[in-house]
Amino acid sequence: MNVMPPVALPAAPIARASAIIAAAHQLLAALERGQRIDSAALRTAMEVGFEASDVTGVWDWKTAYEACECATVLFLRKYGPALFRKADTSAARLTALSKITGLLPTHTRRSEESQALQQFSTPVPLGLA
Repeated sequence: MNVMPPVALPAAPIARASAIIAAAHQLLAALERGQRIDSAALRTAMEVGFEASDVTGVWDWKTAYEACECATVLFLRKYGPALFRKADTSAARLTALSKITGLLPTHTRRSEESQALQQFSTPVPLGLA
């Protein structure tokens, strides 16, 4: 008899959102310190937020990138007004946003579905435009 290990079911929408926000808050702390978020740091934040590894299937790297985007929004909600007062031109704002997003990992891990459907996030500096 083959016994398969238990596989975690995807989190309910509210629990999933809460886990993403929890991971985003951990990532926000790194952004506030000006610390680059690498794959290891992102994995740790996701494992803490979801209380599970990606191998369980509870979260994937697309979800991890969503947590990075949430962390960026949290950062801009907290520091954006002051940042934009100091960077009073579009060029200065673009530079500031590029510095923030430069701390985030690139979206190098994409599912076949995302690639097939051309589902890509809009980069924050492009969103400014």
